Amino acid sequence: MKTGKSRYVALFMAATMLCIMTVSCGSGETGIYNRIRHHTDDIKVIDTHSHMHFPGEYGDHEFSLYHLIAHNYLLADMVSAGSPGYDLNELDTITPEDFWSKYGKALDYCRSTSYYGYLIRGFKKLYGFNEKEFTPGNIAALASQVKEKNRDDAAWFDEAFNAAGFDLMFLCTSRFTIPLDKKYYVVSYYVDRYIRQAARKPAAGSELKDMYLEASREGYTLKSLDEYLGFCDHMLKKYIDNRGVCIKNGLAYSRTLYYEDVPYEEANRLFARPSAGLSAAEAKKIEDFMFHWFIRKAIEYDLPVQIHTGYFADNGNTLENGYPLKLNNLFLQYPKARFVLFHGGFPWTGESAALGKMFPNVYLDLVWIPQISREKAVQSLDVMLDCVPYNKFFWGGDCNNIEGEVGALEYGKDVVAEVLAKRVKRGLLTEETAMEITDRIFRENAVELFKLDSFLQINAE
Repeated sequence: MKTGKSRYVALFMAATMLCIMTVSCGSGETGIYNRIRHHTDDIKVIDTHSHMHFPGEYGDHEFSLYHLIAHNYLLADMVSAGSPGYDLNELDTITPEDFWSKYGKALDYCRSTSYYGYLIRGFKKLYGFNEKEFTPGNIAALASQVKEKNRDDAAWFDEAFNAAGFDLMFLCTSRFTIPLDKKYYVVSYYVDRYIRQAARKPAAGSELKDMYLEASREGYTLKSLDEYLGFCDHMLKKYIDNRGVCIKNGLAYSRTLYYEDVPYEEANRLFARPSAGLSAAEAKKIEDFMFHWFIRKAIEYDLPVQIHTGYFADNGNTLENGYPLKLNNLFLQYPKARFVLFHGGFPWTGESAALGKMFPNVYLDLVWIPQISREKAVQSLDVMLDCVPYNKFFWGGDCNNIEGEVGALEYGKDVVAEVLAKRVKRGLLTEETAMEITDRIFRENAVELFKLDSFLQINAE
């Protein structure tokens, strides 16, 4: 017979083993999580938002590990930790020792952040980097690998794109000067400059720049609001003809998300005045009018409208500008438009969930949330799935290089699998339904909403 003490020891050991088994089943080693997570690796992913840059856009800089860190979100956390910003010319020739001496302390302070973690995951997937942290001892070897792979950047992009399981990426751009490889991309038409520059016309007789120079080359003078709208319509059609599948508004970086419905007559009167004489409130009215105009055009051309909400990249901004509830009037006014809210409105993810639940024409893109905060992404997706039908979710990476985009995808898959495994274990979903939800988030919803079948068929051929 066991003594009282030995009985407690036996009970403690049994409880410990049960806890270990439970954690193991939910963490990815075995069980439900593992099966769901493996299933995500079989999905040909539609990435609904990227800012992929091409090597020529970086000028003469030799692309290196240090440039990768400087051109991913991790830099913002390093600056927040007290690091100086990068000098890109210095990074061309910096040694691993000098890099660590100058930036290593701030880099270490970021070891707990998701900006750090998702980039580590990208290097693990693409380079076999099995370390949990950057150290003075491992960064030199990784830098050598990155340099070697990027010697032939086109071949490396293709290899990484396919290794990660991508099928198609949305490239967010407002320029026709970049090479667009149809194997990889469709276009998200970035309308910010067309909205903002309606209220920022060049002075009479001054040199034409940016879109005004572009308009001149396309045969437009933009002397009246009607001419301006005609040029915007011309460019919108041009994008549709060049694999454009949606429009994107990212103006929360510089202004409020509240867009007043300004009558044409008032906008026309304000546009006719010299832009330099407009007050900030008057310039906003022209911008507001322009976004309403783009929404109506999006309805006419059957294009979804992607909108940045919530948090911002880099350091320092007016966070309140991204408050998603400020868009409520648009959702009511344009029931035929299809609005896709980005980033869960972080930190206002509950508000985004409420909007997605309330409005049939509001969809939620999980883009970037796992990189901002992996744990908040887990909490938020769990709440969102309580509220919003799962045919209304998408995923995007929101990075400007393939290493970042792959790390973002790995983090996104981890988050989705963790949330769904927990819900299956709690009896809220069947495992079969959980698998369907992953298919929907990472592919099928995008194929349906953005009407991608024809693009995918071309690629298949």
